[in-house]
Amino acid sequence: MNPPKVSVIIPVYNTEEYIGETLNSIINQTLKDIEIIVINDGSTDNSLHIINEYAQRDSRITVFTQANQGLSLTRNKGIVEARGEYIYFIDSDDLLENDALNSCYKHSTKGHLDFLFFDAEILNSNDNINLNINYSRTYLISERTTYRGIDILFNQVKTNSFSSSVCLNFIKRSFIEKYDLKFYPKIIHEDQLFTFLLYTYAEKVSCIPKPYFKRRVRYDSIMTQRFSLKNMNGYFTVSNEILKHRQNGNNMLNKTIDLFLFQMLNATSYGASTLPFKDRIHVVKILIFKYFRYVTVKSLLRILLSALLNKHKSCL
Repeated sequence: MNPPKVSVIIPVYNTEEYIGETLNSIINQTLKDIEIIVINDGSTDNSLHIINEYAQRDSRITVFTQANQGLSLTRNKGIVEARGEYIYFIDSDDLLENDALNSCYKHSTKGHLDFLFFDAEILNSNDNINLNINYSRTYLISERTTYRGIDILFNQVKTNSFSSSVCLNFIKRSFIEKYDLKFYPKIIHEDQLFTFLLYTYAEKVSCIPKPYFKRRVRYDSIMTQRFSLKNMNGYFTVSNEILKHRQNGNNMLNKTIDLFLFQMLNATSYGASTLPFKDRIHVVKILIFKYFRYVTVKSLLRILLSALLNKHKSCL
């Protein structure tokens, strides 16, 4: 039996309100030769029941259930189980345009691409939530051209148009296997590392300049949770892993790593400035002693002065 053209991997954790919509957007894809791998990551709501109902109606859906292990390990489980020529990840509260997989498959096979990316739109954005996310990147390059991933990554970082969301990428499974790409377990911001490596390893990359992906922004998601020390620890882990990939003599790679870390770590100063006093001091010490070349004095002061001001207020 021939493998399906695409494996769609959907991790699920307590999204009973949205998982039906997400599954419908995949089931109704114009590309029918797909498998849908749904991993229930220890949901405590009605998500598993809904998933099983869909699986009974559509034989392309395979359901796995496990004790809660987090997004990274759940996606990794999907990679292990996948049999498709290409892999697509989507979260269990988001949507995909009906022709997305068909268009991506045709474009990717024609160009023998390692992966392809596209844009996104915010779905049901709440006006009170402002994440300042940029999902428009494809205008920078031509869909008729194939690029090295490292060149595209540098261009995106330089123009502040990089998005780490893995849901914006359509990836050849053999490419994932060749480089043993996995999501780093037990951290937040795991997409930052996975997508960075995806670009740096890829020799053939292109895009489709359409917002196929619909990102749902809601109050109770990982994206909108209050910034915590766990966020910073995730960014530090990502930084440590990325620095391991520096190579003597590879100026383009090293230049991209430096710019990537500079932008990422300085951007975290806004979130870190909201942390409790003790955590802020902890973050500042790590930034100074481990990543001083990648952070500005302004960013350090943003965290430190905010911490000192809040401590002063607490003593009044």
